[in-house]
Amino acid sequence: MDVILNKAEQKLTELRADPVTRKEYERRAKALSDERSRLEDAENAGILRVVKSLYDNGMPLFEVAKHTPYNAEELEQLLKRYYLI
Repeated sequence: MDVILNKAEQKLTELRADPVTRKEYERRAKALSDERSRLEDAENAGILRVVKSLYDNGMPLFEVAKHTPYNAEELEQLLKRYYLI
């Protein structure tokens, strides 16, 4: 709980800072968010390559889904979205 309170207090202190510091904080927060998204996209791309390979080799999506963070319907939607099936 103390960690959460410390983070909240730190964020509040940063937001109270002068406008230049606040802008710098916002830019950094956006950069971190963008990087997190890129990493998630890369992870999903890797998962989808494996999923497609297993699916192409005859494994049903409901079986493949057991080894991913997605259910079979989500995998099917992702594969269709990226034109993999």
